[in-house]
Amino acid sequence: MKPIDRRHFLKGLTAGAGVASMFFNSPVARGQTTVAPTRVLLVPLTHGWGYDPEVGDAFTGTEFDFTIPRPLHGFEAIKSQCVFVDGVRGTLWGNAHDVSYSDIFTAAVPWGEGSSAQLGAVFPEPMGPSLDYVIGAYHEKQVLRVSADYASWGFQHNPTCFDTNARLLSHYTTPRAAYDGIIAPIRDSVSPLPPGRSAMRNAFFDFLGRDTNRLLAKVSGTERLKLEGYLDALNHLGDRLNANVPVELTPEDIPPRPGTGLPFLDDVDQYFELITLAFRADTHRVAVLGLGEGLPTWSWTNENGQPQQGNVWVSDFHHNVAHYNPSNHMSMDHRLAFEGWVHGYVQKIVQLANQLASIEDVDGRTLLDNTIIVLTGEVSNGEHDTRRKTHILVGGGGGIRRGRWIRTAGVPPRSRGGFFIGGQTRDGTRIESGINYGGDFSAPGTGDLLAAVGRLAGVPMDSFGFPTNNTAPLQLT
Repeated sequence: MKPIDRRHFLKGLTAGAGVASMFFNSPVARGQTTVAPTRVLLVPLTHGWGYDPEVGDAFTGTEFDFTIPRPLHGFEAIKSQCVFVDGVRGTLWGNAHDVSYSDIFTAAVPWGEGSSAQLGAVFPEPMGPSLDYVIGAYHEKQVLRVSADYASWGFQHNPTCFDTNARLLSHYTTPRAAYDGIIAPIRDSVSPLPPGRSAMRNAFFDFLGRDTNRLLAKVSGTERLKLEGYLDALNHLGDRLNANVPVELTPEDIPPRPGTGLPFLDDVDQYFELITLAFRADTHRVAVLGLGEGLPTWSWTNENGQPQQGNVWVSDFHHNVAHYNPSNHMSMDHRLAFEGWVHGYVQKIVQLANQLASIEDVDGRTLLDNTIIVLTGEVSNGEHDTRRKTHILVGGGGGIRRGRWIRTAGVPPRSRGGFFIGGQTRDGTRIESGINYGGDFSAPGTGDLLAAVGRLAGVPMDSFGFPTNNTAPLQLT
């Protein structure tokens, strides 16, 4: 037999162990811990979740005794699980949709940037990574990114997620693709090996063990100790794989492979199932679920009290519904249709929250107790406003104090009292916003909220994105 190169053998051995550990590195999935991690689900909704004070909608009351604006009334069912952050400021230049897609998870799009060669179309490129990437990398976990018709300008998913080199990170755009890429490995890890595969695996480990023992006979001292350590690791890995390590999940917990061409809301439900399973098994700490205009129909009542279904203007949801004009009395029906559309998605989030609340986590609390759902959008309410964007947090990961309305400090557009409102260029030059009309700006920026969520997820950070988008992390606990 040709002698084995020890360096290549050990290199291959450690590489093989690394691949295997992707599926067996979760104490949660193996039922070997009672310490529950914090999971984070970022949910951007195109056109935003916000209310509109110009048409009589607003939060009223006090921090723990408040009323919820009309389009968000559906959250009354889980009000005790929510924190309404009212609000944070986003980007203040350019077309709010196009700029803010790249900014909502990064807080790092330079002022005045044009479209990038990578993204094309009209999207500028951020300088920093997105929060989902940062949390996943810190915990050495994959991130599940899926898109439910969250698309524009020909993109299958709007550009929201980036790595440390500002490279766009892709989303799964169908439940079946997400299942095949993410859930199939979980399914395989909890299923018994077929006899043929089991025999092949045994033969493989026997082969590696025999040749490692041959090497042991030829070395001594520290080299022998190192090789013995590798042999112990090899034996341990073989025992775990061949024993089909017991997990809390069973094959019955794995949902069937999704079909194709399903109704839109069925696709959303499939995404909910995949995210729930990934969080429960702790194969992922972070997920991104983009929600777009695909909601096929929804119920709303027009100004005359007549029930309506969906977009009665037939086409162009973007301009006929989302971009209502609140200053024009004749447009009130358009605004009411938009509110009904938001309410339809609110009901889906309530469904997901109840789903997570029905599952016991490893620490005896519910999966919702250990998860933070962050509802955001590129604009506040469809009218391109980014000066005070409402964000809604659902769940209690990291000890969030729930059942609250947080009305953040405001900065008048004219008499700012020395408070800087603006952004910075790629070279670090600060540029102040020239907006001097309308309602107050929120003093906290998007980065303050993202930093707070990152800290709750266990990542040590005092700020996120550009300094101009930060004052201090929001206090949520």
